[in-house]
Amino acid sequence: MNDHVLANAGEQMVSIRARCGYGLERAAGLARIDPERLAEAEAGEVALDETELQNLADAYGVEVTAFFGGRVTPVSYLAGA
Repeated sequence: MNDHVLANAGEQMVSIRARCGYGLERAAGLARIDPERLAEAEAGEVALDETELQNLADAYGVEVTAFFGGRVTPVSYLAGA
């Protein structure tokens, strides 16, 4: 797994969450993701699976591609889920 891909996606998750004005717990609840898992994803330590990514995107009102610089979700990210 490319750590750079994880780190960049995590940074985007944090940035988008901040723009939405959500704390970690609130965002995790809206996305139906364990808060610890979301924190790990934001830190670039783990990859979320496709369902988690879609739930998070829905909670933030963005497309999944927003977590990846507007590009299609990299296979290397999903391989780490």
